[in-house]
Amino acid sequence: MTMARAWNCLPTSLTFLGLPPRGPRTRQTDAGASVFLQIGCANCHTPTLTTGDSPVLAIAHKSFQPFSDFLLHDMGRLGDGIVQGNARGREMRTAPLWGLRSRPTFLHNGSAKTPEQAILAHSGQGSDARNRFAALDWRARSALVAFLKTL
Repeated sequence: MTMARAWNCLPTSLTFLGLPPRGPRTRQTDAGASVFLQIGCANCHTPTLTTGDSPVLAIAHKSFQPFSDFLLHDMGRLGDGIVQGNARGREMRTAPLWGLRSRPTFLHNGSAKTPEQAILAHSGQGSDARNRFAALDWRARSALVAFLKTL
């Protein structure tokens, strides 16, 4: 699905909402942003997207940071088993990470209590990034989590 098509699929009530504010950046969170890219989180949780054509000029060709590609991915055992539209039971649309810092729980079902638990629960196409996260030293892991808590 193209970004323009994904954006046009949003309910009108969501189209004009402002984006969640980002938390403060530090050297540690900047290092965490680099780790996010290096271990492959950005392969699905794409930092920046740009909207396509729109009859509403205010939202046409605008860049924004959802930290999602909004596409379906095979999530293996993390899948919810629900077949819906084009999504099979193991497939899920990449959840945007924007607003993550204000969430009390994580994942589609709230089963993860921390960002670390959510990352370690990834399966299927998220396995490689999960494994690279698990192999990080405490400093890189802490930087990544600090970065995520700014979203």
